[in-house]
Amino acid sequence: MESIKKLKPTNTMNYDEFSDRKNTLHRFIKRNLVWITPEATVKEAAKLMHRENVSSIVVIKNEIPLGIITDSDLRRLIADGYDMERSLDDVLRQKFKRQPSLITVDVNESIHEALSKMLEHRIKHTVVMEAGKPKGVVTIGDIAYRLSPFYVYYAIRLRKAKKIGEIKEILDEFKDEIIRYALKFAEKPEEGRTGFFFETISYVVDTALRSLVEITGEVPENLVYAATGSWGRREQFILTDRDTIAIYQEEKEKDEFDSLIDEIDVRSFIEEIEDCMDEVGFPPCPHGYTSRNLCFRTDELIEHIDRWCGDAEKYAVNISIIADSRPLLGNSAILERIKRRLIDKMRRNRFFVSQSLIYKPPLSLLGISKSFDFKSRAVAPLEYPIRALAITNGVLSLSTPERIKTLGERGIISSEMSHDLLYAYNIIMKLKIMLQARFEEELELSTLSAIERKMLEDALKTVKLFQDYTEKNFT
Repeated sequence: MESIKKLKPTNTMNYDEFSDRKNTLHRFIKRNLVWITPEATVKEAAKLMHRENVSSIVVIKNEIPLGIITDSDLRRLIADGYDMERSLDDVLRQKFKRQPSLITVDVNESIHEALSKMLEHRIKHTVVMEAGKPKGVVTIGDIAYRLSPFYVYYAIRLRKAKKIGEIKEILDEFKDEIIRYALKFAEKPEEGRTGFFFETISYVVDTALRSLVEITGEVPENLVYAATGSWGRREQFILTDRDTIAIYQEEKEKDEFDSLIDEIDVRSFIEEIEDCMDEVGFPPCPHGYTSRNLCFRTDELIEHIDRWCGDAEKYAVNISIIADSRPLLGNSAILERIKRRLIDKMRRNRFFVSQSLIYKPPLSLLGISKSFDFKSRAVAPLEYPIRALAITNGVLSLSTPERIKTLGERGIISSEMSHDLLYAYNIIMKLKIMLQARFEEELELSTLSAIERKMLEDALKTVKLFQDYTEKNFT
């Protein structure tokens, strides 16, 4: 149709540019401008808005915007019994009786200036102009998303995504933005908190997964699809790798053939969703801990758990995978039942606790090692025994901070130790975020300031005291 055209958008705005509240609309416009000529009918405008999934359409003639038709206008016209075959030119004449002229904003105006103008004129959509020509449309909703915590903007876009390629594009932008923010945080860690990163990433990635399912199809009945590892604990920074597990409950009244069909459906769903996550840039665990390899019937998994718990040192990884699992899709009651079985079987299991202490902090009489693998020498010495104490003492909490707090509340560790461990955890996680934002695994002590080195040394000494206490009292 000659009356329809789309203009290309500019790039999205990053967190740093937005956080100072000085940015203009130049980099704010993301969505293509959808427009139509005044000779087109109301029905044609409605069809185009529906096809492009937009809440407004700009009426343009000779590159000059004459007006804007919104979804609210369409609802009013339908309610008034308006002839949908009449031209948009007729609609605009009636609209201008209520609003004398089209309200626009310049691309060099700030977001706050645009918001003030929209509130002043009581409008929800406005056309952004550049050099006298329409550049895009900004809505109250767009601005609200950007004024909210930045990750909400990505979650909203993910929910609206209709194609896998869109989800990949959004996640790529999100990864770039969270890394930029992490590097800024590394310079001034006192201005933020580590939990923000983990909560943000879990929220966005969980949303991406659910959007993928809406695109690819429904979750099979009697299936729970769960995240595990750091994603399950909501402690993952950046999309380094994913650990997943799937459990499905076989219906006893079904015959062997129907049960086989159900299993095929489950495994087809798993393959498809895992393929989709590969495609959008969330790589699988390099050790193979994904639902492709970790897909169980409930009765089968219960048998495995009984066997694993009987040799907890040998099967420590398997036990940890179940303990760190968090339901994402499907029937969460299935996973809850499995985890309670695990907790019951693992109560007071000193062999599992002993296994969790194999990783030691890099401390000696001379202080901290000059260089060391941060995950195995700083993160694991804290996270692993905390998880082991939680599992063997009936604590169902998932994240390490939640487990530390619960262990303290139940008197399994002292309140003072709980407080010190939370402080140590925060110090260690800040450095973990800094290293991962730089795509580094080894910590070079020389890269830290004197204050940072002292804080890390104190944190690692706390971890060592905790490990000594655990070994003495629980192994």
